[in-house]
Amino acid sequence: MLVTRRRFLGIGLAAAAAWGGWRVVTLLRMPPPEPVLGGEPVGSLAPSTIAVLVAAAEAVAGYPIDPVHYETYYRWRAEHLRGYRALYERFAQEADRGAHRLAGRPFAAASSVVRREILARGPRARAPKTAWDRLRVQLVDYDWPAFDRFVLGETIGLFARTDAWVALGYRGWPGMPRGLDRYRRFPG
Repeated sequence: MLVTRRRFLGIGLAAAAAWGGWRVVTLLRMPPPEPVLGGEPVGSLAPSTIAVLVAAAEAVAGYPIDPVHYETYYRWRAEHLRGYRALYERFAQEADRGAHRLAGRPFAAASSVVRREILARGPRARAPKTAWDRLRVQLVDYDWPAFDRFVLGETIGLFARTDAWVALGYRGWPGMPRGLDRYRRFPG
């Protein structure tokens, strides 16, 4: 049987479409990837990366925070734990890219509404609800489950252990010396 070029291309196109459809179905059936840290080397963070991380902490907390405390936390993790520096830098790039796309400015300079909209990708990537969400996480937002766990989740944990106490009305969080500065101030 003689196969014409048109028939050959039609068979090839049908085979490619079938393979693509099978690949999409396979991706849709897979559970979301388990976020892991890489073994990248430790090092110091750029000031722009720290500004993005602190802005993300302000957006996640939704309350006033002590930015110096968060800067110290992020710097220590980047300088002492493998994988965090690279993860923080990737997070800063993704957040800045999203802020430029939505507001035309860097993430640290964006409004709190824009910041929250960008950071909402984290929980959606952690627990995708629909098949399209799972496909988006597999193909586009593959870093966001790690960002949600190691950046946003740890930031919420730090907020709960520290600044949430201040938001509840305490003068400091447990383990923080307080009260002695009142004796050194002039009454009034």
